[in-house]
Amino acid sequence: MTSELVQNTSLENIILTILAIVIIIIVVGCIYTFIRAIFLFVFSNSKEENKKKWRNSIRFMIIGILFTIVLLFLCPVLFKAMNVPGYQNYTPQNIFGKAWELINKAFQLWNFIQKSQTDNQFRGNLYYDTNPNNTINTTSPSTTDTTPNYSL
Repeated sequence: MTSELVQNTSLENIILTILAIVIIIIVVGCIYTFIRAIFLFVFSNSKEENKKKWRNSIRFMIIGILFTIVLLFLCPVLFKAMNVPGYQNYTPQNIFGKAWELINKAFQLWNFIQKSQTDNQFRGNLYYDTNPNNTINTTSPSTTDTTPNYSL
């Protein structure tokens, strides 16, 4: 498995992944600050301190969006100036494509965890006792096959 990881990994893929993770963090931060600003605005009760907080939250969100735009369009230019191999591959479209791929893999991992917990639960390996009679329910409501399917 290690050889597969090394064979499928390139400098371009590593840099795209790092840029995609930075973009995801910035977007999540912008969403958080927007929701926080709305919350502070609604519950400000005409207090000047709370008004200042929600205005600052909006400012930080705008700064995050501007930082994202600058990052997306400045990276190819910087990489070209630094003679990074494959600099033409670091376009905003490729960075967002990689970010979308990472998000999809994270959701697939979440579904994998939920499915494995459900499979274990119906095989009799409960994490907690839900039956007051202390008998274990070993039949699955959806299928009678108890072999787990752990494919991503």
